[in-house]
Amino acid sequence: MGWGWGVGKRVRIDDRWRITIPVEFREGLKPKDELIIERRGSMIILKKASGEDVLKKFREIKLYVDEKYRYLDAEKGKHRYGGLKI
Repeated sequence: MGWGWGVGKRVRIDDRWRITIPVEFREGLKPKDELIIERRGSMIILKKASGEDVLKKFREIKLYVDEKYRYLDAEKGKHRYGGLKI
């Protein structure tokens, strides 16, 4: 195991861009599990993905639109910008 916060175990990337997760870090993981990978500055973070994580991220998405476009509907926008109904 690592020596403390921020110091972990060293692993290598093979010629096919794969890494092996050391045994000490596999608790709660199984083959075919999905992981979320994030970059924070110079760090790359792997987290186990769960359906709840995806829903939480989705709910945090906020869409903003200019006030003058707020009340336009898709039908008007389609005609205004040349959209086609297929």
